[in-house]
Amino acid sequence: MMGKRLFDITISSTALLLLSPFFILMSMIIKYTSPGPALTKIKKVGKNGRGFDLYHFRTTRLASSLHTNNDLNQEPPFSPMFTPFGKQLVELKLNKLPELFNILKGEMSLVGPQPESPDYVQTFMTDFETILQVKPGMFGFRPNSFFEHPPPSTAIAQQEQPYMPSPLPQNIKFAKKYVQGHSFFLDLKILFTHLSTSFFFISLPARNRGTAEYKTIKDHIFDARGKIIFSMHLTAIFFCHYAAFWLRFDGTIPESAITAFMKSTPLVLIIQMSFLYFFGVSRGLWRYAGLRDFLNIGFTVASSTIVSWALLSVFSLENYPRSIYLINAMLLLLVLSALRASKRIYTILTQTDVGANRVLIIGAGNAGELIVRDMKQDRRHRCRPVGFIDDDPKKREKLIHNIPVLGNSNEIEQVVAKIFPDEVLIAIPSGSPEEIKRIIQHCKSLKLPIKTLPNLSAILEGKATLTDIRPLDIEDLLGRAEIKIHDPQVASKIKGKRILVTGAGGSIGSELCRQLASFEPEQLILVERHENNLYQIELDLRRQFPALSLNPFMADILDSEKMNKIFSKTTPHMVFHAAAYKHVPMMERNPLEAIRNNIMGTYRLLIAADKFGTSEFVLISTDKAVSPSSIMGATKRVAEMMVRYFDTKSQTRLISVRFGNVLESAGSVVPIFRAQIKNGGPVQVTHPEVKRYFISIQEAVQLVLQASLLGKGGEVFVLDMGKEVKVIDLAKTMIILSGFSPGVEIPIKIIGLRPGEKLSEGLFEEGEHVLQTRHKKIRLAKNNNERLCDLPQFIKRFEAMDNQTDMAEIQSVLKELIPTYQAGKLAKAVLTTETAEQPGSAEKIAAPVLKP
Repeated sequence: MMGKRLFDITISSTALLLLSPFFILMSMIIKYTSPGPALTKIKKVGKNGRGFDLYHFRTTRLASSLHTNNDLNQEPPFSPMFTPFGKQLVELKLNKLPELFNILKGEMSLVGPQPESPDYVQTFMTDFETILQVKPGMFGFRPNSFFEHPPPSTAIAQQEQPYMPSPLPQNIKFAKKYVQGHSFFLDLKILFTHLSTSFFFISLPARNRGTAEYKTIKDHIFDARGKIIFSMHLTAIFFCHYAAFWLRFDGTIPESAITAFMKSTPLVLIIQMSFLYFFGVSRGLWRYAGLRDFLNIGFTVASSTIVSWALLSVFSLENYPRSIYLINAMLLLLVLSALRASKRIYTILTQTDVGANRVLIIGAGNAGELIVRDMKQDRRHRCRPVGFIDDDPKKREKLIHNIPVLGNSNEIEQVVAKIFPDEVLIAIPSGSPEEIKRIIQHCKSLKLPIKTLPNLSAILEGKATLTDIRPLDIEDLLGRAEIKIHDPQVASKIKGKRILVTGAGGSIGSELCRQLASFEPEQLILVERHENNLYQIELDLRRQFPALSLNPFMADILDSEKMNKIFSKTTPHMVFHAAAYKHVPMMERNPLEAIRNNIMGTYRLLIAADKFGTSEFVLISTDKAVSPSSIMGATKRVAEMMVRYFDTKSQTRLISVRFGNVLESAGSVVPIFRAQIKNGGPVQVTHPEVKRYFISIQEAVQLVLQASLLGKGGEVFVLDMGKEVKVIDLAKTMIILSGFSPGVEIPIKIIGLRPGEKLSEGLFEEGEHVLQTRHKKIRLAKNNNERLCDLPQFIKRFEAMDNQTDMAEIQSVLKELIPTYQAGKLAKAVLTTETAEQPGSAEKIAAPVLKP
């Protein structure tokens, strides 16, 4: 590149000529303050692997010892001890100025990758085969260098071994990015950036409460920002006022007009400075200046001009042409706008897109515009928008912040093949899951990471930024809109109450504790038998809610004596029972543990709640309790039956809450799939036709809290969770979201149904009467066919079971109590959500009336 070489020769020779007195002075000071040569030579590797000697001012003392391994490339050897003058050279980055000789000789360029030692290059030859295609540079490519420039103390620390290379991974990464995208224009930007940042980060003495310290010029400017802006505005007003006279009289201002200028200037300065302060123009951050700021400046200038005209007219100032008002206003508007645009211009000149992630944005609406604006203003996130996708034909081929709308969602594959993005961002926060799934289908062959934005409220408030972008997760694709229930009655119900949560360290229990804590209960009582889980939730709650009265207990719900002691000590008003064994195959292998924990544990809690005067008891149940085919589902069904039975016997109001698979809960399918994808597969699916209902942890807890408000006693509340989702489709979608191809890069393996599993679950069972509550997404299941009157006898039989009880006996007892229990068979729930919604199957429940 002859142009670049000519530029290097011109700049380096000019700089050496102008700096020659400085070089002579520096050399004399170095030799005077420390014996030895003024310059040092370090062996480096240049373009195409050619070695050369890199020149620097010497900043360290001569070592009296022989060569060590750290200074094989140095002649003579140096100690790591800086000379006092050497420290100053390093702080000001002046020790590298002799590299101009290397540039003039053609061994280096002004801009290029950092030169490295022969040993370094030899060790990482594969990377340096690419890097050494260009000359090393005096100024290297560093993204966001203005923001990442090290302070002087760090710069010195990095020089403690002055000629050892900087951290390798970072150097190689930046060097390769520079080689891949270098151009003359990029070199100019890098050069300008380094020169400006070197100036802004020069350290100067400062006084702080009587103590001396050093601050960079940038810090000094920031500290004096208000004074600087005041001075600039004052100067701008005076200049514009004078320039208005100069333009009005074609460069020759008569004496009478000069007199009018001198008399009017103090009044104009006072009025316009006052208006700039009153309308907040002096307080705005220039980095974020936008259209609203310029409109505010225009309104301020116009208002101050009108007031100036009115007051000057009152004083009947002679020889003050009326055209001055208009000229002055136009000039002042232009100058003030230019001042605010200067920071944005500086940002454009000092930031590059080399090495940034190329982002294709789906959605050219308000959210997409906000994100592109943030990407362009804040390059620290290393994101470069390269195009929009939008289904609105009116936006096609239009530009938004100079970024083109390239096509619609049906053309995503063609657009990607044309512009080669690194990732896809779905900027449609109001989009339904069906719409997002449709977009995912278009993206399934792209092999790109897919990300999304936060909720719609953040976009409407104008708060969407790059820090809000997150990977698109499976919760976004439930096949229905996220259910949110905001009822102020829930907050008033919880506030000031003593609440006990069992299984407080589990997935549901911990989220339940967090949401309960936000409602300011009098006391939150945590019951958890796993030490680590209890420790973690206690730590989280104390951090998030420091004023919360927290009472954690490590206890087993089967320990009646311990539970009675907890109830006696805390006397809770409400109990949320989330402790349960839930893993279906494991409970098939350990049926007695499911009987003990899920049935007898619940029974003991119900007795304790009634004994110690608990007002309300909420059981967390599962859709596997519907026509159960597993021990786990059957035991949870018995727990529901106990809640119905004892509600008629107890002073405590008892209710159950039933929902489907909880996403992201410990041991659930989503984290398992995620781990399998991370390990390269295969993703294991039990059966290609397996379907499940899914609910997020937050939705599940909202249902639980709402049910506590709706329940009169004895009910089973069920959330309408939309349609069942094929688990194999879930697996394929998660693979696509991770940037891989299902069945190609990440295989899917069918492993067969596990013991106790069935192809699909149900929300309601045949024989259950489905009622509609006052919340359209919450239903109630009533079953009048259960043998509740015999339940106490069955509880005694369950309690009598021990380690000698075999699987057949356990299944026989459960089958006797639950006729729909299908042990060892693949079952399918007979009543789905769609069936429940048939006309005539629902009634309206009136507002709940609490038991006395």
